[in-house]
Amino acid sequence: MYRRKLKYSRVKNLFKFASIKCKASLTVESSLEFDTCFHLEYSPSIAYFEAQPEGFYYNFEGKACGYTPDFKLINHDQQVSYLEVKPSRKTAQQDFRNRFKKRESKPSP
Repeated sequence: MYRRKLKYSRVKNLFKFASIKCKASLTVESSLEFDTCFHLEYSPSIAYFEAQPEGFYYNFEGKACGYTPDFKLINHDQQVSYLEVKPSRKTAQQDFRNRFKKRESKPSP
């Protein structure tokens, strides 16, 4: 397990979202993730959410690859799930699909 540190750069835009539900300012990596924050903030089924939670490693084609989900969600029954937010052009790529299948097999926390 590891935690990513998001830093501003010339090539990547970062967005900040002030969450009342989480009592924190969340940093996300895309405008799509920023928009998702509004849905999570006002969703009655979500008790808490975390952007860029602790990452994990998975095996893909014999290599250990690191992965950090976009969001960790906790509902009112304390069930944990992860949310990945990507544009459809990225999810259409076969490499992304193959890697995502391996990521899904990660054991629950």
